[in-house]
Amino acid sequence: MREDLMNDTFKVEFRSDHVRVQLDREFEVSAERREQLWTALRSFCDEHSTCRVLVEGFVPGGELEPAEVIDAAKKTATVPNLWIAFHFDGFVASEQTELFEVIAASRGVRAKFFADAEQALKWLRTNSPK
Repeated sequence: MREDLMNDTFKVEFRSDHVRVQLDREFEVSAERREQLWTALRSFCDEHSTCRVLVEGFVPGGELEPAEVIDAAKKTATVPNLWIAFHFDGFVASEQTELFEVIAASRGVRAKFFADAEQALKWLRTNSPK
């Protein structure tokens, strides 16, 4: 069974009760990169029978258009019953993160953004099923 997947701008690994994604400073928020990431996440969640995902690292650079945020949020439904916590260094809530959470929720995904890593993992473990 695969333990982790490294890419030039992200790393995916299983950590006892959740899948962890580490985004590099250079992670680009392109449709192609999102597709690679979600394919890896679906695979890891299936392999480890979990719907918990913690994404950490740096806020991806650049301002997205609302249509891009909507597309990114729709991709979250790639993993059935997903619970996903985001912890980004220097995170500040914005209209984009609120839009992302709402669109993800409309697809049955629970998504939440955090400035504190401990709070993100606590929310994930306390609220989500295995």
